[in-house]
Amino acid sequence: MSEQFLTRTRELIHKKILAEISPDSLIDQAMRYSALSDSKTIRPALVLASGELNNNLTKNSLITLATAIELIHTYSLIHDDLPCMDDDDIRRGKESSHIKFGEANAILAGDALHDLAFEIISTDKDMNDASKIKAVNILANASGAKGMVLGQHLDIESEKSKENIDLKSMKKIHTLKTGKLIKAAVEMGQIESSLNKAEINMLLEFGSKIGLAFQIFDDILDETGETSELGKRAKSDQKNNKQTYVKIVGIDESAKIANKLLDESINLIDELRVRDKIEPLKSLAKFMVNRKS
Repeated sequence: MSEQFLTRTRELIHKKILAEISPDSLIDQAMRYSALSDSKTIRPALVLASGELNNNLTKNSLITLATAIELIHTYSLIHDDLPCMDDDDIRRGKESSHIKFGEANAILAGDALHDLAFEIISTDKDMNDASKIKAVNILANASGAKGMVLGQHLDIESEKSKENIDLKSMKKIHTLKTGKLIKAAVEMGQIESSLNKAEINMLLEFGSKIGLAFQIFDDILDETGETSELGKRAKSDQKNNKQTYVKIVGIDESAKIANKLLDESINLIDELRVRDKIEPLKSLAKFMVNRKS
């Protein structure tokens, strides 16, 4: 079910992106190049799956929110791949943006995708102003200096360490760099929520746990996967001296931690009253910790 859900999500997101980004300028083309590449679209899928539990957001608004979070994620990948960051030349199975369009244009394309994410939220025709403000706040908090950006900074700084960092510090980096945006995806689906506060908190805890599990599994894939499968350079963490769960506790223990988080996350949403609607979320969670790329 998760593969079908992800495929449908990708179709909806790409349709929205094509409508929002014209192919007129080189920057537009660079934006499209990355935003329409063969991504897993896990974050937007989580928005839509979470939104299935919420009777108050329209389908069009959910697609807007799902597209916005994918644009933020895509901008972050463009910047992560830059020579001054992770210096990766392959992303999603093709040349990284800075290889294809040059560093300056890649930076500008990333900036423009970031801005477009907030623009499409602010111009959504179905959400009220309070909901738009809440969506912007959730996304900005998860992706900015209290979330993804801080996580990337700590990740870069940790590369300078000659010794392994402790697991608590590693968890903080992964939670900020990856986990907060995944949690935000679940939370954005609950704007104008028809669920009660306790149920929303369960969903947010689900998002936190599966977000961390996803990044831990990414550490494993970087070590065990092949470039052709991953769509990016395998073993790039070793090359960049990155601190990872695999480096600190090994592959087997990392897998145990990720699977424990998966089990805990599913147990949380099994407690929701709307159990008949949680299958997409459960399937996505299982996919996130059992994927090949």
